[in-house]
Amino acid sequence: NQNSTTANVTAKALTATASASNKVYNGNNTATTTLTFSGLIGSETLGQTVGSTFNNKNVGTSKTVTVNSITLSNGSNGGLGANYSISPGQTTNANVTAKSLTVSGITASNKTYDGNSNATVNLSLSGFVGSETLNVTNISSFPNKNVETGKTATVNSITLTDGTNGGLASNYSINPGQTVTATIIAKSLIVSGITSSNRTYDTTSSAILDTSSVAYNGLIPGDDFTGSFSGLFVNENVAQGKQINITSTYSGNDVINYNITNQGTSYSDILIANPTINGLSNQSKNFRELIYASGGVSSISGLPIIYTSSDPSVATVNSSTGNVTFLNVGSTTITANIISTLNYNSAISSYTLEIKLNATNVDRISHDTIRSSNRLSKIENSSSIGNSNGGLNNMPKSRILNGGENTPIKAKVVISSDGQNLTVEGIYDDGDNLGEISKEFNDEEEKERFEEPGDIIDKRNIVLSISEGDFYNYQLELRNKGLVIKALDNSSVSFIETNKGLVIKSAISEVMGIVGFVKSQLKTIIIDLKEKF
Repeated sequence: NQNSTTANVTAKALTATASASNKVYNGNNTATTTLTFSGLIGSETLGQTVGSTFNNKNVGTSKTVTVNSITLSNGSNGGLGANYSISPGQTTNANVTAKSLTVSGITASNKTYDGNSNATVNLSLSGFVGSETLNVTNISSFPNKNVETGKTATVNSITLTDGTNGGLASNYSINPGQTVTATIIAKSLIVSGITSSNRTYDTTSSAILDTSSVAYNGLIPGDDFTGSFSGLFVNENVAQGKQINITSTYSGNDVINYNITNQGTSYSDILIANPTINGLSNQSKNFRELIYASGGVSSISGLPIIYTSSDPSVATVNSSTGNVTFLNVGSTTITANIISTLNYNSAISSYTLEIKLNATNVDRISHDTIRSSNRLSKIENSSSIGNSNGGLNNMPKSRILNGGENTPIKAKVVISSDGQNLTVEGIYDDGDNLGEISKEFNDEEEKERFEEPGDIIDKRNIVLSISEGDFYNYQLELRNKGLVIKALDNSSVSFIETNKGLVIKSAISEVMGIVGFVKSQLKTIIIDLKEKF
């Protein structure tokens, strides 16, 4: 019998499904693939070693992975690699992702202010595969455009482009946001184009500048920058080609970004001036005003004016202020002079000052003044009727003129009783005789002679009150050279006949107090009793 024979047991062919893992770009196309077998006996398992590759090394999604070789090894549950066979060539898909780079070095360049916030930053990168390189650019900026030291610059974006040794930008990635510090330096700005004009001397050193053509060389268009300029000559005196020192100030948000070189000087002439004196006009004044305060005004402020009076016996003038003090009635010419200097020519102006006893139309004046007293003794001790404070001795000195208090009134007292005959009563003297009427004459001729009182200057009525219900009425006429006293009723006639000195004294005080006159002009006092009531 044939007890045995030989035969072959061949390996069982398996099939497989492949799956591959995604990977980060590493410069090669090697893939990591796992196979799932179909066709194993029972619960047997096998080990596997799979060789697979991507279609290329570069970054991509759903890239094809191909199994190039499969090595089976013993598994579990009796599974022997020798009992099975499998052919390669399976395919699957996986991703190759970009390799992340890091910044290994960062610097920023200082810059001169240029009106924008752009920054220049240099980056050094690490993490490349092998000797591959890439080209790197970035966009960086400062937080604002303004000048500052140690100012932070931030990398806003990074752009990678293909480099050398096979380096492809698409195989790498990098994130922005890196920071570094640098300085923005002030930009040079030069001011020019300011001119000046000639002007006439005016006592000041001020200059007239023309900034219509001012140039800001180096100014960035659109910047907020404004200049303001003023000029002063080195002094105020007349000269040609005189230096003007220019003072400059600047405003605007962008002034801080410039290193400014100012225009420091300009040159112009100060010309000799021709001043005038204004504000003077002919004046007619009441003697009682005593002072006329009015000086001329120079057309150039600050020039000294010197004043003179042509007749100091009528009025004097303060040589510096032009204020006039009245001394007598009459007319004088007040002259104002500006004396020439190297800086200005002379000037002259004048006016006529006429001083009158009363500046009004005296023929139209009617005054009513009541003087009262309870006791005749009080009246007799007073210089004005019924007012112990209104007498001649108490008059302000400014009203007692042409000799002051030491010049007494000595006037002939003339009585008119019938309207035709005038009789010299005596001499009224308010000096040593205390207002009494003296009948002592040097000779008969002096007794008969008196001056006409002249034209009427002022009229007024006074009412003399001796006691309650006891009144006397008089009209006063101040004349050029005298005083006329008219009794206005019979009782007033009777009273003045026995109290001539008292009434005269009161009348003089009244006229002095309200009108004012030159004491020496009072030559004649007429008591008019001609009217009968």
